[in-house]
Amino acid sequence: MDKKIRWGVLGCSGIGKARTLPGMLQCANAELYALAGRDEAKLKAYAEPFKPQKLYTSYQDVLDDENVDAVYIPLPNHLHKEWVLKAAAAGKHILCEKPMAMSEADVREMFEAAEKAGVLLEEAYAFRHGQLMEKVKEIIDSGVIGRIRYLEAKHSTYDTNKSGIRYQKDMGGGSVYDVTCYNVCIASFLLGKDPVDMKVFFGIDEETGVDTSDAILLNYGPGVSAALYAGLDAYRWGCFNVLGDYGRIMVDHKVNSRGLCHVKVGVNARPQGAEYVDEVVTDYTVWVDDNYQREIELFSDAILNGGQPAISREESLRTARVCDAIRKAGGLG
Repeated sequence: MDKKIRWGVLGCSGIGKARTLPGMLQCANAELYALAGRDEAKLKAYAEPFKPQKLYTSYQDVLDDENVDAVYIPLPNHLHKEWVLKAAAAGKHILCEKPMAMSEADVREMFEAAEKAGVLLEEAYAFRHGQLMEKVKEIIDSGVIGRIRYLEAKHSTYDTNKSGIRYQKDMGGGSVYDVTCYNVCIASFLLGKDPVDMKVFFGIDEETGVDTSDAILLNYGPGVSAALYAGLDAYRWGCFNVLGDYGRIMVDHKVNSRGLCHVKVGVNARPQGAEYVDEVVTDYTVWVDDNYQREIELFSDAILNGGQPAISREESLRTARVCDAIRKAGGLG
C-alpha cells in the first residue's frame, strides 16, 4: 500500500470544517489521523463527520503523538507562531493557515525553527495550489501580454459580526490579516518583487478599532504599479486583472473558486478615433480542482518525496513584509 501522511489538526476551525478537512479526506496520499479541540463536547460534535482515529483535548497531545507526521494549524492568527514553533520542536511538518504570523520577523523565526528541525513549513493559501493561478502564471510567462505594467486585485467578504474573530484586534483581526493578505499574495506571486513605495487608506471600525477595509496603491518601480482593495464590510466579491505591454488578463473569480473557471486574455486592440477596437479576446476554460484538496496533496507529496512546498519561504516572507509596510503606511503599524 502506498504510504499516506498522517495528519493532526489543531483546533475546530470554520475553514477546517468547511474546506480543509473535506479536502483532506479526498486525498490518496493523506489521512486525517488526529484532531484536537479544547472543549470536549464541541470537539466530538465537530469531529463526527470526519471520523479521525484520535481525539485530543490538548494541542500538545497531537504533537506528542508519534504517529502524527504533519499538522495543520488553523488556529486564531495570534496563536500561529506559538504552535508552529512547538510543532517544529516536535518534529512535525507544518501547514499553517494564512497569515502565517503578525510580522515578517515572526515568519522568519518560524521558518528558521522549521529548517533547524528539518521539517517542511508552508503558509496555507489554498488558491495558490489551484489550476486557476497556474494558468494565469503560464500565460504571463508565455510573454503574450508582455511585461506586467499594472495589476489590480479586489477581495471583500461582508462580515459585520463584531463578536467574531475578525473583529478581535488582539487576536490578529482586521482586513489586512484576513483579506488584504490574499491580494498581497497575488501581487507577490505574479510580480515576484517588493514594492518601492505605497499609499494606503484604511477604514476603521470605531467600536473595535480594527481595520475593516483598505485601498492601496503600490509602486513597483518605473512603470509598474498595483492597486488593491479589500474589505470586511463590503459586498462579497473577488477578482483580479493584469495589464501588460501588449495585452491584458481578466480573472472574474474569487480566489478560492473551484470547478469550471475562465481566464480571459485580450490582445491586438487598436485605436479608432476616441475608441479602441478589434481586440481579440481568448477565453481559456480551466477546470479547477478543490484547492484545499490539492494543497494537502501537494504538501503531502513534498513530504513523501523530498520536494518543496508550492509556496516558498521567500514568498511568505515577502507577503508578510508587504503587509507590515501596508499597516505602517496606513498608520496601524
